This record gives sequence, structure tokens and C-alpha cells, in this order.
Amino acid sequence: KRKRYNDHLRASVTQTIEMAVMDGLTGLHNRRYLDSHLQTLFDRAVARRRPLSLMITDIDRFKSINDTYGHDGGDDVLKEFAARLRRNVRGIDLACRFGGEEFVVVMPDTEGMIAEKVAERIRAEIAGTPFPIGKDGKMIEVTVSVGVSTLQRPHDSAEALLKRADTALYEAKSSGRNRVVAKAA
Repeated sequence: KRKRYNDHLRASVTQTIEMAVMDGLTGLHNRRYLDSHLQTLFDRAVARRRPLSLMITDIDRFKSINDTYGHDGGDDVLKEFAARLRRNVRGIDLACRFGGEEFVVVMPDTEGMIAEKVAERIRAEIAGTPFPIGKDGKMIEVTVSVGVSTLQRPHDSAEALLKRADTALYEAKSSGRNRVVAKAA
């Protein structure tokens, strides 16, 4: 009886820890996890003199998806987007739901040009294949805008890296959406 109780308690603690760092809808890590691990990945890249790139993605016109298909339809899009994102990044990459319809991918050992190619591949896959909505088999077109940044030595910071990607994302959205913009500086 005591062993069952301890096993149950251990499983409960594990589940609680997982819930604290995982996004329940998409199965990706959440912003809390990103906030605690981005600095570690940044410091490791600097110490090892290795490249590090970061991308922020934002599903274009997501509010209209929610308005048209309801929050269940929006949730379907978020889940499918996360699945496609997961399929297009490596195991060592850190993919997180940043909030709402924004996702961040931190790519260790990745030069800026490679990160741009990965971002473009993700953008093309999202735009190229409609997303299933609901149980009736309805398919809708979805696009994504992406901002990419890369570690700039010698005086960069994790916050600046994230800010540059966010600035690039804003530029992608303001210049027509469904595109990738990379910020070098």
C-alpha cells in the first residue's frame, strides 16, 4: 500500500513539474521554460564559440481564424502548427509556445543562413498545405510570418537576440506577412 502511495505521489510530482514547463494545448515547451533555458543556451554558445540562432513565428491573422471558426478551430490550428514546427526542427532545437499564436525556436550550432533556410522551409510548409479544422474535414489556408536573428559577438545578449528576432518578425508582418525576415544587427 505504501509503495502504491509513493508511486502515485512520484507520478503526481512529475506531472506537476511537466505541467509547469509544457504548453498543454500544443505539447511544446512554454514561455516559462524558454525564459529559464534561453540564457543557458546563449551562454553555452558564447563559451564554446559556436553559432546560435533564434526564430519567432506568428500565425498570420489568427484572430480572424478564431472569429470565423471559434476557439476550437483556433486550437486545431495551433495544434497542427506545433506538430508541423516539431517535424521541421531538430531534436536539439528548443521549440516553445511563446504566447497566443507566437512560437519561438532556439537553434544551437546554427548559422544565420541555415536558420533562414529552416524558417523558409517552415513558412512554405505552413502555406503549402491547408490545415484541418473540426471533425467535418474542413480545410483552411494558414500562413505564418517569421523573424530570425543570430548571435552577434562580442557584446550580444540573450535579450538582444530575442529582441532582434521580434523586430524582424514585426518587419515581416508589416511588409505583407507570409514571409521570413532576418535581422543581422
